[in-house]
Amino acid sequence: MKIFLRCFKPKFYKKCKSATSYMKIRLEIVRKRRIAMIKFLKMDIVEFLKNGLDYDAYRRAEVLLEELRIISCNDILEQFCDCISENLSLMLKKRECPEECREAVSSLIYAAAWVPDVPELKDLRAVFTRRFGSFIASSVNYELVEKTELRRRPSRELKIQTVKDIAKEFSIDWDPTALNLLLLRQTSALQIEDKVESGADDPKIERKKSIVNDQSEDESVLSQAWTRDSLSHRSLSSSSSSSFGSPRRDSEMKKKKKKKILPYGIISPSDTKPGAGNDEKAQEEKLE
Repeated sequence: MKIFLRCFKPKFYKKCKSATSYMKIRLEIVRKRRIAMIKFLKMDIVEFLKNGLDYDAYRRAEVLLEELRIISCNDILEQFCDCISENLSLMLKKRECPEECREAVSSLIYAAAWVPDVPELKDLRAVFTRRFGSFIASSVNYELVEKTELRRRPSRELKIQTVKDIAKEFSIDWDPTALNLLLLRQTSALQIEDKVESGADDPKIERKKSIVNDQSEDESVLSQAWTRDSLSHRSLSSSSSSSFGSPRRDSEMKKKKKKKILPYGIISPSDTKPGAGNDEKAQEEKLE
């Protein structure tokens, strides 16, 4: 009976066994490639430090930390593969996922969406979800979540410490003071740019701008009123000057003043026309 069970294993057992075995082989290949890349990056950092290129070594340390993150993530997946291989017989006996391998099953299902370098994770996800249903989010390994979904860029202190460790490993006397000063200048410059960019959205600055705009509008209104008043004053002055200073009206007023009213009619003054004396004689003759 045992020989029969060994020869005719269920599909779940076969698929899990083959997927975990192929996955371990693939992870080993990826590990060797990543380790070679880490050695290459370390030698680059050493060459940069020897040539005084501290900032280039600092930037290369970020790439090195990313490679180390991937290796540690693959190590966690390999541990879960070993857990699944050891508990396959227990998983065959129960319809529900056993407590001993619940974290491993949930973490491998979760990692299928975040680790594209290992296609066997998708096969394991299909097998586990068909047998046990959807995974429990609370059972996923937190370190794996932190290294995949919640990963962030390494901090400045971590990158400087990485460069220090490499310099110490290769017996290089390196002082990070110049690099720290350069990074502080860059951060201060970025902060100033952010303040300038965010200043357009600052309510205080907008309030000041509105006050200045209101003042300019008031000044424009006052200037318009002043110009209007000045124009009206000019028009009044011009009209008054035109009314009092026109030559025709002056001559008419002079004529009215020079005319004398006599009991027998109006006699124009003698100095108005050259023939005024002859007209007076003609009028006297007519009256006689």
